[in-house]
Amino acid sequence: MDRDRFARLPAVIASLVLLPVLLEILAWYIEGEEYNVSRAVTVVVVILSLALTATVIGRIRARLPVLMVVALTVTAAGEGVLGFVAAFGPVLWHGGVPGEVHGLITAGVSAFAFATGVYLLIQYGRGLYLPYMEAGMGPVPTATKRKVIGESEILIRTMPGIGPSVEKSVGSCVAMLDQDDLHFVAYYADGRCCFYTDVLDDADLAHFFHETDQEQRRELYLKAGHQLNWLTGRLNRQFRRIEGGILIRTVLDVERGALYFYWIDETRYLIGVTLDQRKVDVADDKMARLVDTIRGHFTLPPINQRERPRDTGGHLRSVPRSEPWPESGS
Repeated sequence: MDRDRFARLPAVIASLVLLPVLLEILAWYIEGEEYNVSRAVTVVVVILSLALTATVIGRIRARLPVLMVVALTVTAAGEGVLGFVAAFGPVLWHGGVPGEVHGLITAGVSAFAFATGVYLLIQYGRGLYLPYMEAGMGPVPTATKRKVIGESEILIRTMPGIGPSVEKSVGSCVAMLDQDDLHFVAYYADGRCCFYTDVLDDADLAHFFHETDQEQRRELYLKAGHQLNWLTGRLNRQFRRIEGGILIRTVLDVERGALYFYWIDETRYLIGVTLDQRKVDVADDKMARLVDTIRGHFTLPPINQRERPRDTGGHLRSVPRSEPWPESGS
């Protein structure tokens, strides 16, 4: 429902106030009975309250799911207190709540909880982003080994029992890692991380770590992988109508490097990280080639074929190695 329709809704509801009042006056005139002013006032107050509620909803609809959850929590707490008084009041202080009152309030709370649940389920199906979403990592790879390739010290952690195609994917990811650009790659399948490999322990990258160490950073990257997969699924539902296919690449280009999400197929995807803002484009190209290589391991055609002008260096300014690079940009 767009802004204009929300703006019209209170006016439509408020306009209904006139109809019941006119009906009351007409009944009084035709039947010759005494006009029930209190009943007319009750009807007017109820409908005006609905109009006011619609106005408030129209103004705060972006925060409505959060406000509904807060209201539901407060209402449930009040119902808990009421239930305690109804159950133990006659015993503890010889007083209580009439059964009819307790029943009506319980029915109201149940109706509100049901309506809130239905609304949130509908919004979730439409791609609602839940604020403060905290995705867990699930089972993580534990089998650890290290390799030294050239000047890079590479950490490899895998889940037990990975198949031959995944073993080939491990080798492809290891071959793409470099202390100069692509620093972390994680492979996910069926909702779990099957392996990850990185060069975060390399001494040349120590200046990238200040408030977090290498293990904490790995944990954050693995969580981000689950979060990005969840968010990509929600966005795909929104993008379905533009007939452009599914989202195969997401780049979070942050102040100090970038994080990449690359779709492999319906059940697999890759997460990549570069810590160096100057190498965002280089790492991005590596991730694209890596995905096509891994798809080949599963007899799938490439999907990231693209050409990029090499003389311009992408959208970032080329920084000569002789030029000092500020710590804040690393």
